[in-house]
Amino acid sequence: MQSNSNRVLREARTFAILLMIAAATAAAENPAQVPFPEDYRSWQHVKSIVVGPEHKSYAAEGGKILQFYANPQAVEGYRAGRFPSGSVLVRETLRTVAGEGASKGMLNEGARIALDVMIKDDQQFGATSGWGFETFDDKNGRLAEKDRAQCYACHINQKDRDLVFTSLPDAADLGTPYPEGYRHWTFLHSSMVPPTFAGFAKKPCVKPCTGGLFNFYANDKAMEGLRTGSYPDGAIIAEELLEWLELSGGRGGEGTRRMIGVVVKNSHRYSSTGGWGYGTFEEGRKVDTLDAKARAACFQCHAARKDQGYVYTEYRER
Repeated sequence: MQSNSNRVLREARTFAILLMIAAATAAAENPAQVPFPEDYRSWQHVKSIVVGPEHKSYAAEGGKILQFYANPQAVEGYRAGRFPSGSVLVRETLRTVAGEGASKGMLNEGARIALDVMIKDDQQFGATSGWGFETFDDKNGRLAEKDRAQCYACHINQKDRDLVFTSLPDAADLGTPYPEGYRHWTFLHSSMVPPTFAGFAKKPCVKPCTGGLFNFYANDKAMEGLRTGSYPDGAIIAEELLEWLELSGGRGGEGTRRMIGVVVKNSHRYSSTGGWGYGTFEEGRKVDTLDAKARAACFQCHAARKDQGYVYTEYRER
């Protein structure tokens, strides 16, 4: 009986070892893949680079616009100097399109050429200092493994910066995040604004002050602030501007969306502007277009509502 028990134990150990070898072999044959970064344009925009006619590669490759994005974990990694697992960095390469007519001489964004992605996972990508690399073409197809190896060979030169070349701008230059899903938030109210509105001529208003239909939405934390007068961090109010269409019979209706404005509460990040960050997103874009000067102008206007938490919007139960 003892002999049979030992034999069964040895067979079980042998089987377990074989399973481990098979798993290791499968992992070597099927290395971890970097997933396509869905919704990366809603992440923090880090920087833009334009490769124009003055660049040495222009003659052979043509003009390019490079846009860099970081997910929330990567943003914290920039600030800490060490990127945690889950950090994702994206470099989007776009063709340039020469402007025509009044825009002649400008280089505008064209179609996407490629998407370079870095993802931090110390367990899956331990052989490459914890980073996985991938490049997706314009059809989201993957490059060969040898090309990923070349990415690592280049980035290892930034070992002292956790293999990352880019840097996050100063806090004053950080854009606000795009308000994903804002139309599912609480709808506050609408305002019909004619282009003759006197406020458009007043400073410091620098946003696209044009006539249209404004719809306002608030997330749950902003609703808490609207009801109590005290806004917690994470509160976001979105202002959607739609074109106003003149219809027959003196009627009107909603047209296309022109832009989205947001105010975001983060007491630490936006301490110099009353704890609120300001942003504007053009239609079809998820990158904040306001610079530090424009955000300061927004705050100058909202400072008049300090007693109301710097918020103009109101909510009435109905």
